[in-house]
Amino acid sequence: MKQSNENITIDVRPASIDESHIVLELWKGSASWLQSKGINQWNPEHFKMNQIHECFNKGNEIYLARLSEEVVGTLFICWSDPFIWAELDNNESGYIHRFAVSRNHLGMGIGQLLLKWAENYMKNKGKTRIRLDCMAENDRLNQYYLDSGFQHIRLLHWDNGWKINLYEKSS
Repeated sequence: MKQSNENITIDVRPASIDESHIVLELWKGSASWLQSKGINQWNPEHFKMNQIHECFNKGNEIYLARLSEEVVGTLFICWSDPFIWAELDNNESGYIHRFAVSRNHLGMGIGQLLLKWAENYMKNKGKTRIRLDCMAENDRLNQYYLDSGFQHIRLLHWDNGWKINLYEKSS
């Protein structure tokens, strides 16, 4: 499944359980980069191989994006997210999580291509809304999602002190 812009084409395919180490590297790399920028969104020590295996076991769809066969990004898609979306969770929506682009490929538009691919994929699965979330304090990522056409739905305040913004886009 390919997604292109005027400069590059990425190929997005389901990750296999044997590629879990690649997914883990992408998550940890993004987490380290976020922390180096003072953004408290992901902690590299938080990510473990068993979390990826749990995603597979729960039926979440984990994808890897490749540029000329080199892995450049990942995300996973689930079809329900009551833990975060609570009463707003519904069957018309698909949910994007753990969206990450290789730090070696920043500024190439890979993130936009991967988001667009996910939107098209969910639309083809009959979903009318694409949803995601991020830490409210991550100003840059919040603006990125707004610039990508997502609308802010709600700010959540969790008991652990985290503040999370929920975003949605109609397909």
